[in-house]
Amino acid sequence: MIRLLIVDDEPIIADGLFETLQQLTHLELDLYKAYSGMDAMRQLKDTRFDIVLSDIRMPGMNGLELLRHIRSTWVDCRVVFLTGFNDFDYVYEAIQNQGVHYLLKTEGYPKVISVIESVIDEIRASRQWSELVSGVNEQMEAANQVLQKEYLLHLLNGASAADRSEQFGQLKLPLDPGLPILLLVGKIPALRAGEPTYTERSRIGYSIQLIVERHLAPAMRIKCAIDDRSRLVCFLQPFASSVESDEGKSAFEKVSLIATGMLDVIQQAIELAVRVPVSFAISDRHTSWEEAGRTFAQLQYALDYRSSIDSETIVTVGETDEGDDEHRMDNEAVRLVLNKIGMMDAYLDEGRTDELLSLLGQARSVLSRLSPGDTGVGMEVYYRITVSLLSYINRTGIASRHGDEIGLSKLLRVDQPDSLPFALDYATRLIPLLLELRQNERDRRASRVIDRIKDYIANNLAGDVSLTRLADIVYFNPAYLSRLFKKTTGMTIVDYVHELRMKEAISLLENSDMKIQDISEAVGFTSATNFTRFFRKYARLTPYEYRELIRTKKSKME
Repeated sequence: MIRLLIVDDEPIIADGLFETLQQLTHLELDLYKAYSGMDAMRQLKDTRFDIVLSDIRMPGMNGLELLRHIRSTWVDCRVVFLTGFNDFDYVYEAIQNQGVHYLLKTEGYPKVISVIESVIDEIRASRQWSELVSGVNEQMEAANQVLQKEYLLHLLNGASAADRSEQFGQLKLPLDPGLPILLLVGKIPALRAGEPTYTERSRIGYSIQLIVERHLAPAMRIKCAIDDRSRLVCFLQPFASSVESDEGKSAFEKVSLIATGMLDVIQQAIELAVRVPVSFAISDRHTSWEEAGRTFAQLQYALDYRSSIDSETIVTVGETDEGDDEHRMDNEAVRLVLNKIGMMDAYLDEGRTDELLSLLGQARSVLSRLSPGDTGVGMEVYYRITVSLLSYINRTGIASRHGDEIGLSKLLRVDQPDSLPFALDYATRLIPLLLELRQNERDRRASRVIDRIKDYIANNLAGDVSLTRLADIVYFNPAYLSRLFKKTTGMTIVDYVHELRMKEAISLLENSDMKIQDISEAVGFTSATNFTRFFRKYARLTPYEYRELIRTKKSKME
């Protein structure tokens, strides 16, 4: 929607331009008018305009003074000046400004329409934002470390790796998406002494990451990231030259050997630099990107189990005595599911039903293998799922209208161990219902807004039905309201107003003896001439001809 302000101290010109441009429904114009420079300036203080079509010579405040005000507030606004033959000095000054066009008043409406169409094309082309996109690319370079971290952690938490090669290229990750990886995980303890600030905790975390990368980077490709639970995750690969000269397995064995051998040196360097004990777990075998989440869960379990013995543990997963914990495999599966539950909020917000049901299916499978003594583990899995569902229910506001359908009491009550499967089944059945209710709520609220707008337009056809006024009624941004209206009804607000005006005009012509001039004013036109022009385009007849046709038909029926 392009917002355009017409400014002219002669009302007949301003009104004529307004109603002429109003007929150009294909341009989707949101039109306003002002009868003086001061009036225009008052509107410009409250509303952003894309185009100002203004007389250049006006009493009080001329077009050039108005232009200076526009440039001080709305830099991107285009200005089109209407000029006379004697306005050369004004025109000369005006054309020194970028984004200013001018045309002679004597050139008529076709020329005005042509220039406005050209300016709109300029605006829409500029909104491709090529320069801004270029700037975003530059900023992405600076933010690449954060983007790389987020993507790698998403892969560990079960995000799709289908477009891995493309993502690696875009993010310039220093890893090969076609090669397996060796995972190294570090556990950074919570920092309590002296209550360090957020900035200080971040500095310590990234210092640890930098120390690890600097020690291992000379011998291998490496990329590290710190997740939201202060775990350092490092992705290791041999250099391309090593893979080419050796068999892949041998190259990865060298990476594992070097990384494992350096971990005690790295621990000492971290202790000296930031005085924080860090435990490490490293896999003794490489894994595919698709299985990286499972390996990550194994390393987590090994770290949690071993670091309870000592705060500076080094564990190689694969050499650990499996007899240390008979539930090791089940606990690793639980941790893998818990990691993936972190994706639930995003899945719910995006309405990704298949991924949600798959995740709950994995949770059900894990819970079915737990022994009676693992009730606490099962409860942790279930309540992590429940918290995500509750958060979604609360932030979408659907509980207030659909509490009975949701059945929160059934969702939250897990009194006995054998009630867990039932509760999880209930959560699984609840997810499609929640997503359906959310969509219904969105549709209901949108319909309510649109109905309110339609009612207002119907009751104020002769008044202010501009997009800005309509947006004020429902407290929406005008541009958003324009998009919502078209998405919901299939037509623009401008087209809807035009159609309603014509239908009301037809009703008045058929069922009243009102004069054409009065009907014109009643449906929102400022002159009968413009009303007649618009009506002829709509009904293929003038208002007078239409009324005479209806009277003839009625007399024949009588």
